[in-house]
Amino acid sequence: MERLGVIGKPSDWLIASQVDKAHAEKTLQIELVEIPIEEVTSLGRVDGGKEGADLIYDRLKEIIEKYRLTGLTLRCFDLLTTVYNTGCLALARLNAEGIPAACEGDIPALLTMVLAKKVSGYTGFQVNAARIEEDGDKCRILLAHCTVPMNMVTRYEFTTHFESGIGIALHGELPTGDYTLMKLSGSLDNFMVADVQLIRNQYEPNLCRTQVWIEGDRQLADYMLHHPIANHHILLPGHHADKFQPAK
Repeated sequence: MERLGVIGKPSDWLIASQVDKAHAEKTLQIELVEIPIEEVTSLGRVDGGKEGADLIYDRLKEIIEKYRLTGLTLRCFDLLTTVYNTGCLALARLNAEGIPAACEGDIPALLTMVLAKKVSGYTGFQVNAARIEEDGDKCRILLAHCTVPMNMVTRYEFTTHFESGIGIALHGELPTGDYTLMKLSGSLDNFMVADVQLIRNQYEPNLCRTQVWIEGDRQLADYMLHHPIANHHILLPGHHADKFQPAK
């Protein structure tokens, strides 16, 4: 059974980010373990650069060992005003190690990353849709976030966290080619999955730091604009849609 840590509550702005613990255990054989955010914020103020970000990673590794976790999600924005750094680098490193690690306390995103790892070997890149362009029967969507698994990128550099301008975030570049976009709902009864193409990377200072454009069918734009499953989605290498049967 997977044993997943929820470090702090889901961020207040997230939509449908709660999951019934008993239902998750019965349906997915996953145990959700609630852990106080103070287990991380008790670090106090740390260095605002990589040294401080590494201390956050070390603390998360201690929590993983203490609670015997196979993955976690972290209410990371609380770190900005307590330890004065971010969890972006720590989560990037954990995901590269094969430990599903989601941002913002987002439980459905974490569960989706667990599924992503089972089908692809990658935990996946947790993303937000920033722009959508429709073009005939195709669409292009700009996806962005301030952390990305370090084993998914061809190169990366450290920069600041977008919303706060402090700490460490990652601008990474991903290989172009075949990818899958997917998301499990918090109620565990709805699932989206779509094979897409990653067509290019970009960098603009007014967005979360890792930014990629994907191309998909027009129906993907309709889904994102009108009935997306909450906020975050997971992007993983390869085409895997045929491995899933979304709920009707």
